[in-house]
Amino acid sequence: MILPTRVTITDGVRATKSISTCSHLLAIAGLDELLRAEGDYTLFAPTDKAFDDLPPGVLGSLQADPVKLREVLEYHILSVGRELSQLRNGKLATLNGALITASVTDDGMQIDHASTRGQPMRCSNGMIHQIDAVLFPGFTRELSATATKDSAWSGRRRERVTTAATNATSATSTASAAVQEAEAAFDMPKKSKSA
Repeated sequence: MILPTRVTITDGVRATKSISTCSHLLAIAGLDELLRAEGDYTLFAPTDKAFDDLPPGVLGSLQADPVKLREVLEYHILSVGRELSQLRNGKLATLNGALITASVTDDGMQIDHASTRGQPMRCSNGMIHQIDAVLFPGFTRELSATATKDSAWSGRRRERVTTAATNATSATSTASAAVQEAEAAFDMPKKSKSA
């Protein structure tokens, strides 16, 4: 009896239509050979839509610069196979030496600013997890206008002036003036009776 061979990460990426751009780029960068070899890897594979969502010209410039392309794609690969259940909140070392941030959220797993999508694929040499964004080393997502507003959660509260607060301040000022007048009256020199 012959047991069926399990596919490698390279074979799995090539067979999955939703990550065909990733498959093509891995071949250009020479990483398809690495992901075909024995070992234990995790590939966070951006979907075709993730590549389509890049700003105009970014994908073309990556394809024209294989060194930069390899650096970006190595940022998507861990040198250890991990299922989502094995990932925790924290930093994970990538093949290019930089760290990516894994976060467990109510919506699933976040890898840097990308969310995992679909079912993971177990391969003979690791795991493939599809993600909805292309990761770049050092990328920081721009905060939305709502996120930059002052709030109780931001640590920067707005000072709110209300009628009650204004009235309380005015009453405090009046009381303070009355106290000062009373203290001044007691500090006045006493007139002698002989005068």
